[in-house]
Amino acid sequence: MAKQSITYNDFSFGELSRNLFGRGNISAYRSSAMNLTNFDVIQTGGIERRSGLKFVSSLESNGKIIAFEYSEDSMFLLFFRDEYIDIFNKNGEFVTTLDSPYTLSDLPKMRWVQKGQTLYLVHPFIPPRIIRYNKLVGTWTIAFWIYPKHPTYGYSCEPYTRIDGTEGITLTPNGTTGEIKIVASQSLFSSIYVGVKILINGGEILINSVSTGRVANATVNVDLNSKDADANWQEQAFSEKSGYPASIAFYQNRLVIGGTDVLKNRLWFSKIGEYFNFDLGSGLDDEAIEFDIFSDKRNQIVSVFAGKHLQVFTSDSEWMVVGNPITPSNISVSQQTKIGSVDDRYIAPKFVEGSTIFVARNKKEIREFFYGDLSENYSSEDLILLSSHLLNNPLEQDYNVKKRRLYVVQEDGTLAVLLINKSHNTNAWVQYKTNGKFKSLAVLFDKVYVVVERDGTYSLEVFDEDLFLDKAKKISSITEISTITDLDFLNNKDVVVVADGEIYNLRVENNEVSLPKPCKNIVVGLPFTHIFCPLPLFVGSSFIPKAVRLLELNLRLMDTEKLEVDTGAGLKNIILNDEYFSGDVKIRGKGFVKNYQIPLFKIQSSAPCKLKILNMSMLVDVIR
Repeated sequence: MAKQSITYNDFSFGELSRNLFGRGNISAYRSSAMNLTNFDVIQTGGIERRSGLKFVSSLESNGKIIAFEYSEDSMFLLFFRDEYIDIFNKNGEFVTTLDSPYTLSDLPKMRWVQKGQTLYLVHPFIPPRIIRYNKLVGTWTIAFWIYPKHPTYGYSCEPYTRIDGTEGITLTPNGTTGEIKIVASQSLFSSIYVGVKILINGGEILINSVSTGRVANATVNVDLNSKDADANWQEQAFSEKSGYPASIAFYQNRLVIGGTDVLKNRLWFSKIGEYFNFDLGSGLDDEAIEFDIFSDKRNQIVSVFAGKHLQVFTSDSEWMVVGNPITPSNISVSQQTKIGSVDDRYIAPKFVEGSTIFVARNKKEIREFFYGDLSENYSSEDLILLSSHLLNNPLEQDYNVKKRRLYVVQEDGTLAVLLINKSHNTNAWVQYKTNGKFKSLAVLFDKVYVVVERDGTYSLEVFDEDLFLDKAKKISSITEISTITDLDFLNNKDVVVVADGEIYNLRVENNEVSLPKPCKNIVVGLPFTHIFCPLPLFVGSSFIPKAVRLLELNLRLMDTEKLEVDTGAGLKNIILNDEYFSGDVKIRGKGFVKNYQIPLFKIQSSAPCKLKILNMSMLVDVIR
């Protein structure tokens, strides 16, 4: 046997995948852990128990939250549920409800972008909408997009196109105004053409009904120039027949949209400063633009993102659109990488430290899309390769700039959380779990809000650094109270109550809970458990020992209230000297470990108390 000292100075690579338990030779192994559940890696390298969740509001059902930030005093959360939108202010107070065109099943494919007081919404199968906040009067409205009329010709300045397969077909009107018939040279029309606008002979018509495959009835919106057969007619690009744009962004003061159900690889750029004007005009620099992204496959455009360049993410690859500025004559698009993005739902790309983070189509990778100034091209790297076990069918993601943390909502109801700091080579993944399932997430300024499902009910909650319970309520009273009321959101639940520093396990009945003794400062909520386990031990960087015995565990703590550790004889509460202990703790180990899947020790607790570990070291006996 030989004694060996092992020191963990930082955890800058977070929780490591079990597939790497044999890779003691890589630098990340010396800065990782086997388990970091409900811990945060702090930016200086240590770890601490994650923040709790403050209860904000009960919700009608499942849904999706979106942050709306107009100004420091005008920040809101928009909660999209089945056919309604509930709006909350930055304090979590309910503001109003809007009717919504989106059902619960529509929400995964909804895209959005905000500019000023307006949120622009698109969906591949639902006509686009805008949600507008009027700060002067404090009102909210939702409406269809309204395209302007051409100042000379009068037709709508929305995108028009020819659908593949209609080349060579001419349309002949039997009149130029009023109600007319349109005759196609080949079979073209069916019921799906009803409601579609067509540009023909310098005018605009609306199809009202279809008689046969070659004959349709229409109303003239803008008078036609003649009754001649027209081979250059065009139909609405966006309609129930062809679908609606599935991506949206603002770039160089243009609204950029694209990727309909029929025109999967097409992008449209509005006229500069006129966001609903897509008339191509004569190709002047400020006029609208449209083009297709061509490659070996007909890629579905999944999202467009305004970064250093306009980035286009498709189901198969990633593209760069350049032009300084972009004009109809100088626009250029080139393929950069071939990864592909998730296309069965929308997971918004996020700008993180100069790169764009997106979820790969295989749903097993979180990719960083970054530009190389020397190569003048984009590259892509997998950020979660070393912690791939934490990714389980991602549903949403958002980024907190202040905390430098990326939050990814998983199908299994957990959160995968990444602390990223390139300048310090930090790429630390951990996992959050709660008593229930995380369903949606949004970062509003520097606060992280979540929708959580518990026992079939839904609530809006926010991470709070002062709390260490979930779905928690904080009460501060001038006088002592003995009963906590208005706990309908915790009714019939076993809860933990922290009252004037004492911890009680109680049950909420009839929407209230009685305290063992009167108190002034109280927190009531649901417990969650943090777990830390170290990685299997190597001798040197690669030799695997036959057995290891932990002789001594040393922890350097800061502002810690409670510490529970299992060093081989079960979890034990380590008594600290004061309420907020800062200092070194030495703990004796017990027994040999021969199976690498069994950790040498475990730090675990559900106590709603602060725990911060700056450094840890072990003295072990190693059997070679």
